Amino acid sequence: MDIYEDLISSLKEDFETKVSNLVVGVRWIAVITKKIGLSMTYDNNKHMTGVEDAGYFKGKKAFELLEYLKTFDTLKIGIGLATLNSLIKIPEKCEKFNVFDYLLEKGKDKKILFIGHFEDIEKLKGVAKEVVVIERNPKEEDYLDTFQEYLIPHSDIVAITGSTFANKSIKRILELSKDKYTIVFGPSTPLSEVLFDYGVDMIGGMVAKNDNKVFDIISQGGSIRNFKNYVDFITLKRRYLWKINHLIFIKLKIWRKFYLLF
Repeated sequence: MDIYEDLISSLKEDFETKVSNLVVGVRWIAVITKKIGLSMTYDNNKHMTGVEDAGYFKGKKAFELLEYLKTFDTLKIGIGLATLNSLIKIPEKCEKFNVFDYLLEKGKDKKILFIGHFEDIEKLKGVAKEVVVIERNPKEEDYLDTFQEYLIPHSDIVAITGSTFANKSIKRILELSKDKYTIVFGPSTPLSEVLFDYGVDMIGGMVAKNDNKVFDIISQGGSIRNFKNYVDFITLKRRYLWKINHLIFIKLKIWRKFYLLF
């Protein structure tokens, strides 16, 4: 199984949808098809050589841009991810609340580990038993992301930035988090139930209230601080039974490997 392939396959009916507009901003990439979709902009990859079709994206079929998710060029992956997010139909089961509100209520006396540094983390330090932050570009008390192999196993809740889809670190992080309460959230996050098949318990994303306004802000170098008043932050939770079934499936796979070896 591959999370990117599964996300793309879930949108087969929308492959022919045309791209209305696209912009690569300083902090965010925005693509408009059925609605606006976002991805964080990564510009620190030596393999990022620019996009051959720049200037000709309008009118392209969405499938052509989704193929970028299969590359190892962070700019192209970001365009593919924003396209993916622009096609996903928001599930009716979504609730309008912020992931941090949930963590403030349920994180008491828990060890919470964040993949990615978020502004609201400070609010949790007086509530949670422990708050650990892992970052690719660590600040002050943050830990370097290479320590995730050692730190994730000692946490109760793992809260993951959606930008891990843009740099392709999401796969390993979810493997390490399979027996933890796992949240993936942020504007880059695909609001797709496909994530539940990979052990995610809660998905937090955003829906724009005004696509054109958000697009304009991003095209003018804006960040989330600039467009947060023009979006709704929503969450999608899985049923607990699905998590149990997922863990049973993992254990059966391990036992099968053991049986085949011996």
